Amino acid sequence: MNKELEVALNAAEEAGKIQLELRGSSFDIERKGDDSPVTQVDKRCEEIVKRIITDAFPDDSFLGEETGESGSSKARRWIVDPIDGTRPYIRGIPTHSVLIGLEENGEPAIGVIYLPALDIMCHAAKGSGAFINGKKVNVSSTDKLSNAMGSALGLVEYADEPLGCNMLSLMRAWDYTYGFMDAYSYVLLASGKLDVCVNLLDKAWDCAAAACIITEAGGQFSDITGNKTVHNGSIVFTNGILHDETLKFFKKYTDVRHKSTLCR
Repeated sequence: MNKELEVALNAAEEAGKIQLELRGSSFDIERKGDDSPVTQVDKRCEEIVKRIITDAFPDDSFLGEETGESGSSKARRWIVDPIDGTRPYIRGIPTHSVLIGLEENGEPAIGVIYLPALDIMCHAAKGSGAFINGKKVNVSSTDKLSNAMGSALGLVEYADEPLGCNMLSLMRAWDYTYGFMDAYSYVLLASGKLDVCVNLLDKAWDCAAAACIITEAGGQFSDITGNKTVHNGSIVFTNGILHDETLKFFKKYTDVRHKSTLCR
C-alpha cells in the first residue's frame, strides 16, 4: 500500500494548497439538491484529486462528492470529499478538510484526512497503524459511557423523529457533547481525545477515510444498526470499548417517519 498511500497524501496536499490559496476569496455559491453549498473551490479540488488518483490507478473506480461515480472496478474504489466542511470554508473556520479513502473489496484500505488550515495530516493504511503528522496515534481507553466525551451530528435534522430521540438519549448518557466538523471530530477520536462520534447524516465520502484511520488507531466503526459499512447514511465511530453500548441506543430506531414532540 506504499504507492496508494503516497498518491493519496500527494493528492490531499495539492487540494489543500488550493483551499489555502483561495480561502477568503469571493466566489459563487451554488446549492445542491440537499441545499448544501458548493463552490468552484470544491469542484477544482475534486478535479485535481481525481486526476492524480486516476492517473496513478486508471483501473480503479472513483466516487467523488461533486463528480459522482466512475470506473467499473468492483474490487477497488477511491472515495473522496474534496472539501469536507464547505460551510466552514466559506466562513473562514479552519476545520475544512480533504478526505480520501480507498476501499478494497468493501473494506477500508487507505485513509487520509488533511486539514490544511490547521496543518494536520492524518493518515492510515490497512495493517500499518494510524498517524497524525508522522506520529502514531491510538484511540482512548475510556471504558464507561458516562465518562465519555462525544461528538454528535444530525440531531437537529431528526429532532422530531424517533431517531433524534435515540441520539438525544445517547448524548445524555455520556459525559459531554461537542459539535465539531465531522472530519475534525474523527481525527480527535483517532488520537484519543474523543471517545465516540455519531453522525446520522454521513455519506460515504464523509467517513470512508476515517473508517480506515480509526480502525488502524484501534477503534471501531459501523452504521447505527451495527453493519460495518460507510454506505448506509449514518456512521458510528468509537474507541471500540464503547461500541456495543453506543449501538444499544439505536436498537429501537425505526425508519417510520412519524412525528414526535417529546423525547423520553
